Amino acid sequence: MSKTLVMNFLNESGKKTAIRVNNVKEDVTEAEVKAAMDVILAKNIFATTGGDLKAKDSAQVDDKNSTELAVK
Repeated sequence: MSKTLVMNFLNESGKKTAIRVNNVKEDVTEAEVKAAMDVILAKNIFATTGGDLKAKDSAQVDDKNSTELAVK
């Protein structure tokens, strides 16, 4: 099972922008995600077509289950 952390921000033009982190650890906490999002905003290291990231919007962890099928 693969987990992806999706962090949503609002940029200068008010549009939502997502940053995804694949293979996030199983026990990631809200506090860790909030802290990571705060660092991303403070360091201003990502550029978007709508300008700099300005605010946290939301975050979620998506689970992806896949079943491999033997077809050969």
